[in-house]
Amino acid sequence: MSESLAILLLTTLISFVGSIQPGPVNLAVVQATLSHNFKAGIWVAISGTIPEIVCTIIALKSQSFLSKNQRLFEILELAVIPFFLIIGIYSFFNSSKSSLELKQTTQLKAIFGGFIKGILNPQLLPFWVVVLVYLQSIFSFQSYTSQISFILGAALGAFLILLIFVCLTNRFQIRLLSLFDKYAINKAIGLFFIGLSVFQTFRIFL
Repeated sequence: MSESLAILLLTTLISFVGSIQPGPVNLAVVQATLSHNFKAGIWVAISGTIPEIVCTIIALKSQSFLSKNQRLFEILELAVIPFFLIIGIYSFFNSSKSSLELKQTTQLKAIFGGFIKGILNPQLLPFWVVVLVYLQSIFSFQSYTSQISFILGAALGAFLILLIFVCLTNRFQIRLLSLFDKYAINKAIGLFFIGLSVFQTFRIFL
């Protein structure tokens, strides 16, 4: 398997799992699908994916700065451990309490709202900076194809989970949200990020 393909697959997985937990963009997709139609939900999913592309590009732009400040890079490599651990523990013990309020908005406003809710997420940029640092400890990221794979993986993972939200909403309507109470999705997300934290710990110290 080539490095670029490995980066694409791993970044897609991280993005997919990190986007599962209900948040503003997920709920905006559900809201648009219920208030309008399947097509509107798809467009909101696309607009909600754009911030992932923006933040991964910004994260890659910081790559040259980090390479010139090796000490800072080493500190961030260590910071990956508690960062993923905190996300994992929070997801594991946090039960989903998100509620869906159906508001009558135009499709254009709903689509634009998906982008705004994504870009205003304060966790998004730090998350991708840390993920990039984590992946740089495994891959080189020297080629343009590896960098493009990182960007595409982030966008693809986020879009896939939003697409699933659209399809489930279109199929099961309001019952979609009850799935998060019935199945331990948050615990699975938590264990995934705790696993990444443990892997990083073993990689650095062993």
